Amino acid sequence: MPLERYKKYDRRDLRNLFEPQNREQVHLGRWQQSGIVAIPNTIGDYAFLVTFGAKQGDYTFEENIDENGILTWQSQSKNSLNTAFIQKLINHDEQISTIYFFLRTEKKGGYIYVGDLAYVSHDPIRENPVHFKWQILNFDREALEKVFPDLQI
Repeated sequence: MPLERYKKYDRRDLRNLFEPQNREQVHLGRWQQSGIVAIPNTIGDYAFLVTFGAKQGDYTFEENIDENGILTWQSQSKNSLNTAFIQKLINHDEQISTIYFFLRTEKKGGYIYVGDLAYVSHDPIRENPVHFKWQILNFDREALEKVFPDLQI
């Protein structure tokens, strides 16, 4: 199953696409437990499964996409600037590895594959969560607005 931009995928689809040899039940595996899933047998490839408007306790994540295709995204609140995983993200090089960006705007349902991401910057002061800026590669605002008509870009 090839990955197609602006197509909807559920977690089972993504597991089958990125890890076809994995036969674990989706509800028991890492594809269900995390919003960021490391792609096996790669060096630094990840699937970002993002739900705009998500909350963690009393904290509401401040995530959006601007008119230039810059994604404002925050890590889980347990992450600091020194967390090994955060350091991997800060040092991400889109020429070497891929971050696949999947988005939904409601808590239930599938995710739309928006495109791949390139690291732009992070806030060097704020942490728990760490605040990032990512460029959506080959950003197509019109296509994104067709899929998410209520998205404020």
